[in-house]
Amino acid sequence: MMTKVRLFLALPLLLALVSGCGSSKSAPSKVTGTVKYKGSLVKGGTVQFHPKEGTAYPATIAPDGTYMASQVPAGEVTITVETDSVKPVKAQTYGGGRGGSGSSSPAPQGFTPVKGEYTKIPEKYATKEKTPLKTTLTTGKNTYDIDLTD
Repeated sequence: MMTKVRLFLALPLLLALVSGCGSSKSAPSKVTGTVKYKGSLVKGGTVQFHPKEGTAYPATIAPDGTYMASQVPAGEVTITVETDSVKPVKAQTYGGGRGGSGSSSPAPQGFTPVKGEYTKIPEKYATKEKTPLKTTLTTGKNTYDIDLTD
């Protein structure tokens, strides 16, 4: 008789463990797609997925205009896109003010330039507060192609 009572008391605990306590909203998503501006591929920069809570999930835009982000929580996200990280930067010159022709400074040790081709896009896409890009991700694989306009 005591064994039946223990089984009866343990059954709800067992059911809770088997069914799980997690929400499908927090399950991870994988997002792939292309980024275009005015119909042309964007060939460098970063796409970021911002869930309602927590940190952003970045994805690098490859030279072929594609991106892939993984482990993004399922649910509604705001999307930002920036390309300034691949914008060419002029090297600083020294000695030009003393009649010399100047010289370029070397890159810092360990510096790896970001690969990609710079495309100027409207600034509104780079900030979470101004971007119009939003979608709802589901658990598993998602495709979200980004078409930017002025």
